[in-house]
Amino acid sequence: MGVWGRLEVRVRKLLAARSSWGARYDNASGCIHYVSDVTGLPQAWRSCRGRSDLLLVWPRRVGEVLPSHRGSIAFSSDFDGDERWAIYLYGDDKVDLIAGEDGSMNLLGAWSDREVLAYTSNARNSVDFDLYIYSGESPEMVVKGEGISVPYHWLGNKVLLVKRNTNLDSDIVIVDPEKGSWEVITAHEGEAANDSPAPLDSRRILYATNEGREYKALAMMNLESGERKIIFEPRGDVEAVAYGGGGIAYVSVNEKGSSALYVISVDAWKARPLAVFKAKWVISSLDPLPGGRGVLVSASSPREGAEVYLVEGVRVERVTWSPKLGLEGELVEPVDFEYESFDGLRIHGLLYKPRGVKLPVPAVYWLHGGPESQARPSFNPLIQAIVSLGVAVVAPNFRGSTGYGKTFVHLDDVEKRMDAVRDVYHAVKSLVDGGVVDPERLCVMGGSYGGYLTLMNLAIYPELWRCGVEIVGIVNLVTFIRNTSPYRRRYRIVEYGDPDKHYDIMMKLSPITYVDRIKAPLMVVHGARDPRVPVSEAEQLVEALKARRVEVKYLRLEDEGHGISKIENRVRVYTEAVKFIASHLGVSVP
Repeated sequence: MGVWGRLEVRVRKLLAARSSWGARYDNASGCIHYVSDVTGLPQAWRSCRGRSDLLLVWPRRVGEVLPSHRGSIAFSSDFDGDERWAIYLYGDDKVDLIAGEDGSMNLLGAWSDREVLAYTSNARNSVDFDLYIYSGESPEMVVKGEGISVPYHWLGNKVLLVKRNTNLDSDIVIVDPEKGSWEVITAHEGEAANDSPAPLDSRRILYATNEGREYKALAMMNLESGERKIIFEPRGDVEAVAYGGGGIAYVSVNEKGSSALYVISVDAWKARPLAVFKAKWVISSLDPLPGGRGVLVSASSPREGAEVYLVEGVRVERVTWSPKLGLEGELVEPVDFEYESFDGLRIHGLLYKPRGVKLPVPAVYWLHGGPESQARPSFNPLIQAIVSLGVAVVAPNFRGSTGYGKTFVHLDDVEKRMDAVRDVYHAVKSLVDGGVVDPERLCVMGGSYGGYLTLMNLAIYPELWRCGVEIVGIVNLVTFIRNTSPYRRRYRIVEYGDPDKHYDIMMKLSPITYVDRIKAPLMVVHGARDPRVPVSEAEQLVEALKARRVEVKYLRLEDEGHGISKIENRVRVYTEAVKFIASHLGVSVP
């Protein structure tokens, strides 16, 4: 008798699928550098002349890799998912530490033509990110920052940064390292996101902005005159801007969750879509080739996974081929659906339908994190594993999600958070009424803020759910705000409230307040090194449920943070999650 049946083998294969992302073009060698988890842990890789190989065998997770103009490689790495990124320099067959093994968080920025690296660090006070430059000797702090800021490009001998005022409001800043000056060039009234700056020349930059509008458009600024003008306003948010010269810019746009790629003639300011990706895709980054020859696209799709592509004109070359264990033909692409919530608001979502199964089917309601985020059609091996059981996965973009304009994203703020819980209920009602999902076999799951919504739905609608899976979720809004990492606290207060001002509201909206209403069996997963949602959130929940003798399966991961990055952990934990869901929805795993 076999140890594993066919379905369990397929599930384990899906959960072990690999990905590649974060591509950067190396001007010195013509090679492409990127990050891949092919070895089981995200590492730095390089593709040269059609052949890919490990750049370096590193003992920890690599977050980003950044080649210089002369062949040096900077990369970031953390310890077991704690997101305290240290920065290292690889070259001449050795690795040197630039910054970060003191427990600080360091954000990679950009190399100058003179081999000077710009990065930011919160080493000074754990809260604010200061600008540093490194030119081969000791790093030098050149200007103190306030809040989170990230360097994007050098502009001559100056640095372009993006400073986050809140998660939804940001400015572009020019810093002169020699003078130590700091100039905000996108000063604005009200809330506006200004980001993705890309220099056209010494006088002009392209950038994305939603100042005075619902969605982020592409704008150009003349740095000498201060003149700003909108040059491309698509039906959706401009997410990334890339310019490498030659009068050709590339822009990715979020169109109802999927990404569209546009090429723009800088002289004529005419934009045309590049129909190079035929199916649903989500672009995570763009990196231009010099002279406008093309662009490196890091993108993810439900059927091909997260990979790196080289786009030159209308030609697309796939650079990476991460192992998918022969399952590409079995992967499911979601369909779009819309429904009406309790107050008439139209909500968009994604529906993954299992193949060859008669409707109505059991379903898992998958709730994304953020909440300033969005369920998008990127590759998700856990979703694919659940669908392979014959279970539908429904991913609603409840109010508060990004991608639908500035008004929509604020519909869940502070005291309005319960409305997002109601949105999930109406996502269930819509598909039950439509005969798509079985009302007697429903499970709810999510991570981070999605974990919060999972718990709230289990408590507010206890008769609706057969089970729940909560991953790194928020249990008590007050203790979450007080215990999250210091550099994050000011940004989360804007979204969730300040315990010193909104204590009663926050407790009223916390799952821990309603824990006595939870009846459905629950699986809880949390990383012990989570810097965003401390593991103490999970432990107060598990303790409370056990005291009430509610079935709870708790997996505490000592070597993970906010999520699961190691392949061996992912396979073990997510296989347990799939089995948990299958057993409570009455689905067999042969």
